[in-house]
Amino acid sequence: MNKRIRAIELDMIDSINASARSCFPQEFLCVLNAEDGIIDGFMILPGTVFGDTHSTILPWMAPHDLSIVGSAHSHPGHSNEPSDADLNFFSNYGGVHIITCLPFDRKSWRAYDPLGREIKLDIVDSI
Repeated sequence: MNKRIRAIELDMIDSINASARSCFPQEFLCVLNAEDGIIDGFMILPGTVFGDTHSTILPWMAPHDLSIVGSAHSHPGHSNEPSDADLNFFSNYGGVHIITCLPFDRKSWRAYDPLGREIKLDIVDSI
């Protein structure tokens, strides 16, 4: 998708955090989808491995289109700052990357660009 990502649906924040709580203490990882510049869905790719210190995806399991706009994953601690491994991953998977952390609520997430710089996303109601 070539459109600039400007927002995320509130339901997506809640769903990412619910998934992170479900995987805890392991990291959760998914890829993000968007329509009209709004993140409105995510996919857990087949073969995704959730681990204690990192998670991995199999890139060849991603759809062969432009629907992936970034990723979301959890940190099992209280930091939502990207690690060096996160920055390496970001550079390969789209333009918007969300990290959520404990307590996995509506205030515990941040969005980053592929270089690890924090970006602001508007929060919108589900369409």
